Amino acid sequence: MAVDFSLLPSEASAQISAPSRRVWIVAFLVMAMTGMLVVLVAWPQGMPTQTWKFWTTFVVFPLGISAWTVLRRYSVFEGRKLDAELSNEAVKAFNARVFEAASIPLAVLGAAHRFSSNPDENAPERIDKATLSLETRGSIAVVGEPVKARWLVIPGMRTTPGSGEDDRNRRRDVTTWLFGELLDELVPRIQQLPAQVDLVIRLSVSNGLTQQENEALWQDCWYARSLRKAEVMPTAESRFDLISLDKWLDEILANTSLHATLAVAVQLHPLLSGIPPTGSAEAGAALLLVPEELASRYRTPRMASLHRPVRGRLDQPDALSHAVKWGGLAANQIAGGWLTNIDSARAGALQESSRKLGLTVRPADLDQTVGFAGTAAPWLAVACAASSLSSDRAEQVVLVGENSHFDCAVLKRARLEEAPSK
Repeated sequence: MAVDFSLLPSEASAQISAPSRRVWIVAFLVMAMTGMLVVLVAWPQGMPTQTWKFWTTFVVFPLGISAWTVLRRYSVFEGRKLDAELSNEAVKAFNARVFEAASIPLAVLGAAHRFSSNPDENAPERIDKATLSLETRGSIAVVGEPVKARWLVIPGMRTTPGSGEDDRNRRRDVTTWLFGELLDELVPRIQQLPAQVDLVIRLSVSNGLTQQENEALWQDCWYARSLRKAEVMPTAESRFDLISLDKWLDEILANTSLHATLAVAVQLHPLLSGIPPTGSAEAGAALLLVPEELASRYRTPRMASLHRPVRGRLDQPDALSHAVKWGGLAANQIAGGWLTNIDSARAGALQESSRKLGLTVRPADLDQTVGFAGTAAPWLAVACAASSLSSDRAEQVVLVGENSHFDCAVLKRARLEEAPSK
């Protein structure tokens, strides 16, 4: 994480007690009278008292020393007050610089998702308005066995029980179809990338195939569309979820990893030889992300800004509060939300902490409408949020459960001059 709020310097207390005027007036009088008395007692008896030397010693010295002592006390007070003010100004300036750097978002150039071969069902509006729901269906592998899950049925796909090898072939075909569908939607955005900007592909695929097989399928789809050169990250670095963006943003601040990233996630399940998990969904999602510096430098059209994600506990509002701060918003400005992998019990704790923060919007629950998309769930939520941004819903939040924690991030609609032409 770029900023640990607990480690940032805090402002000093402004409660610096001023000297008591009454006490120091009395002190001044006492010191002056004591000084005069000392002069009278110590004045040599043989020396005349009707001279300027006597009166200077009798009046000026006691009053001057007393005044200097009192003024010194007030000088110390003013010095401490000024030190505190200057220190607070420096702390404010430092924290502002840190916050400004860490709150720089990523530019979302394009977003695509599929959880159905029917284009109408993929519309984010249907999820948001809850006109789409996860329904119980008869499984394919075991005829008559009901299961509440969603799976992809693409043109020409086998829909009768089969062997493990049949299932593997089916997942290979569906993966290829998903890669092609996502790429076809994003091709115009990929082609808008300046040649000077490197492009990295991050594949997060859970389909029972090996990473090498998935990379080969991806490369076939990529080169079939005559797209530019792009590097697919190695297997050891292939895990790329929402909170991974936090690390990437840190690297961008250090002037490393200044490249575009195409994040692609796919989740498939056994279907012909096994029953999908209850509540699950097969889906694919892709997002084309570019560091803000590069997007601004080359004036690359964007559809949204994705701000730094934050991980936190469900029962505490800190993560949401920080995510909203990164977006430069107040919680009540959030007009929409997308939630996944957070069950009703945990959602209650999250709702309570959100209410304390002032976030009153009710997020669309992807698990109830589409189903839990596993590996693809975070990116499906972000893609839906980015695709549904509008003038009256220009700021939205994504909430993704991760065991006892959750990740959250704010998306903001691109300004008119930044948005891609229709």
